[in-house]
Formats: sequence, C-alpha cells, structure tokens
Amino acid sequence: MKKLICTLLALILAVSAYSQGQELSKKEQKQLQKELKKEQQAGEAAKKAALVGLMIEYQQFVLEADHLRDKQGNMVTVSSMINFLAIDSISGVIQIGSNQYAGLNGVGGITVEGPISNYKVSLNEKNSTYNISYNIRSTMGHYDITMSVFSDGRADATVSSNWPGRVSYSGYLVPVADSKVYKGTSRF
Repeated sequence: MKKLICTLLALILAVSAYSQGQELSKKEQKQLQKELKKEQQAGEAAKKAALVGLMIEYQQFVLEADHLRDKQGNMVTVSSMINFLAIDSISGVIQIGSNQYAGLNGVGGITVEGPISNYKVSLNEKNSTYNISYNIRSTMGHYDITMSVFSDGRADATVSSNWPGRVSYSGYLVPVADSKVYKGTSRF
C-alpha cells in the first residue's frame, strides 16, 4: 500500500511538474511569436522603404490621392483612381476628377500632361523623409510640384501654377506598373 501511495504521489508530482513546464514553454512560444512578428514587420518596412527609394530615384511613381485640400485648408475625400500625380521618367501628369459628373477630361475635372524639368530630391535621414520638387510645363501653363514622401509610401504634394490657387494631394506612392488610376483626356 505504501508503495502504491508513493507511486501515485510521484506520478502526480511528475504530471504537475510537466504541466508547469508546458505553461512556461507556451509563454516562451508567445514571446517568440511576438519577436518573429516584429522581425517580419521590420523586414516588410525595410522592403517598402527600399521600393519607395527606387521609385523616387528612377522617377517612376504615381501619387494616388485619397484627399485633396485647397489653399484655405478645406479637405475632401476623393477617389484615388481619378485623382493623382504621376511621373514616368521624363513626363508627368496632374489630374483632378470627380465621380459625380464628366468634365473636360471625361472624369469630371482636368488632366494636364507635360515634360518634367528641375527634378530635385533631398533625403532627411533623421526621419527617412524624401522632399521632392519638380516642374511640369504644358500648353495650359507652368506647374510647380513639391512633395514629402515617407518611407512607408505615404505622401503629401502641393501643386501651384501661374493660375491663382493651389491644390494639395494626400495619399500613397505606388509603382507605375501597380497603379490602378484612370487617366482622362488632356485637352491642353
């Protein structure tokens, strides 16, 4: 009987010790999963930052705007498919559109195309922000574009021209090949 009680007691202690060991390993597994997730996110962020840098260096990107802002600061949410700034190495496009009516460009706004000049890039290494400026000349006028692009692809751009007023775009930079924008007809 003593032998049976000692065996049962030893078995109970062994099972409880084993279950405590599993609890510790579960905590360790959760910690390990968190660390792996952080490493994956850091790797993805580094890939995104490298892609953004290449798009800017080779002048091949589209700023798909989610919001437009006028010079008074009034902001409106817009469709990124028809509101964008695009650069394809030597030429650029500025487009504003509306889903509510058809305008001169067929998408409820204006589309301006022209060659790019004075393309300048500077990198603020402290916060990994690119500052870009360039000009587009078209038959409708001269447009100055300044952009701030963050390493995750978020971007803000301001377009001013020889016409009164200015428009600011807020959205994300995407490669030209991955962009889903619809370019209207440029009548100028």
